[in-house]
Amino acid sequence: MEYLQRLTFALTLLGCSAVGLTEEKNFLGHPLLSGVPTKFPPLTLEQPSTAWSWQLFPDGVMYPAYLANTKESRIGSTWNKDDKLGWIWDVTLGGQMPMLRYGTRHSVLPQGFQLDFEGSVLLRLDVERERDMDANDFRFGMPISYGTKQWQWKTGYYHLSSHLGDERMIRLHKEGQPFPYGRTNYVREAWMLGVSFRPYEDVRLYAEVDFAFWLGERTKPWHFLFGAEYSPTTRWSDWGGQPFAAIHIRLLEERNYDGNLCIQCGWQWRGSRNQLFRIGLQYFTGISEQYEYLYTNRENKIGLGFWIDW
Repeated sequence: MEYLQRLTFALTLLGCSAVGLTEEKNFLGHPLLSGVPTKFPPLTLEQPSTAWSWQLFPDGVMYPAYLANTKESRIGSTWNKDDKLGWIWDVTLGGQMPMLRYGTRHSVLPQGFQLDFEGSVLLRLDVERERDMDANDFRFGMPISYGTKQWQWKTGYYHLSSHLGDERMIRLHKEGQPFPYGRTNYVREAWMLGVSFRPYEDVRLYAEVDFAFWLGERTKPWHFLFGAEYSPTTRWSDWGGQPFAAIHIRLLEERNYDGNLCIQCGWQWRGSRNQLFRIGLQYFTGISEQYEYLYTNRENKIGLGFWIDW
């Protein structure tokens, strides 16, 4: 409506200048029609309604992925230097898709109930051996979440299975190691229950418990997750970006509640529909993030990476 008013106003000025209908002058000395406003009406941006409604494929997620959790479904790539393994390349290919919401239409900190689907493959390439694929984990899940501006809750199901890379198996076979080359049949079918709290809009604290009801070889039921994040939810500018920092801890019953720690910091850019692109440094220490090596490897690595949540 504001744009139509502007167009009508401009055409009126042009017409009045041509026929000289009034003695009033504008700042260029052209005649103006008496009584026509000489100021444009202000432009206002429509704000999302706070009313709740049903939405298919809504913008934004009710319970965002943990930033420093290396087992989340997203697109990411991290080049790491491990003190024992050397150079390794950890890649995540996937994402989390908002499917159905009953709540507000906000993309940032929405309120209501939401169903998402998420899936990814989390793979490792051995940079020092011609980028051979060493291992990969496959993940699929259906999180259901409820959120307010300050509190968010999540429950749902996920499947995770681990696999030894084909190129690593070929290499181990050539080295004379017997089949199945030390492979672990790690599988989890689990229910998750998480809660997050925002003492400030840009700060999030969270905790989660996962219970696996279907177990693979040497798999045990309980995993516990904790963490804290600083990630601005509003954009300072379209191109400038903002800093972020995150810490994530995972404890596993399989290793007598030993676990791993991941710390990330860097720079982020947030999109108009709450997409998030980050680049930064990552430090990871503890039990391997590749569950194929859950019982054999401890890793201590630092790297540079980028991560995309959408």
